[in-house]
Amino acid sequence: MKKLPKWSTFNVDQRASLYASLIQKIAHATISRMEKELKLYEVSYLINPALSEEDARNFQQEIKSTLQSLGGLIDSDGGVIKKRLSYPIKKVTECWLAHFKFMLEAGKIAEFKKELESKNALRCLLIETKRIRQQFVRPRRIPLGAQTKPAATNEPQSTAQARSSQPDTTVPSVPSMNIEEIDKRLEEILGPTNESV
Repeated sequence: MKKLPKWSTFNVDQRASLYASLIQKIAHATISRMEKELKLYEVSYLINPALSEEDARNFQQEIKSTLQSLGGLIDSDGGVIKKRLSYPIKKVTECWLAHFKFMLEAGKIAEFKKELESKNALRCLLIETKRIRQQFVRPRRIPLGAQTKPAATNEPQSTAQARSSQPDTTVPSVPSMNIEEIDKRLEEILGPTNESV
């Protein structure tokens, strides 16, 4: 590989001619844009419950092969599971739920949706989605000086730990009173009452 000289070694005229030649090359360069721009989509659909589990999986494979014949790419493979519906759809209360993510040209989505609706799908939902980057969460580091230290006491450490781990179950002491004392106290608070009993 040829080592290029530093920009600072060129004089002003040489820099100007290099800059002009670069601009000319950039102006004549053709950047071909990719004609087929694939977008990421997710499809979920309900399959008729009259089909067995194996037939439901075969139905999903048919949908995927239809998608691939249109030039799509399967991004992530979803499963087929039996679901109970919250309300009946076409007099059906249970069905097979299937989903997967795929990439396809934006112009061919309408054709794919027509194919999907013409088959045994009760309902289908097709949305454009984006990739979610998985973020790494680094565990928080605790500075050495910020660690908590137990308070100094005269008790041995094991006794202090035993007391702190047990909940406080002591009940405040209430002076014991007999019924006559309680009645006197109530009369003081409420005033005299007329007892005709």
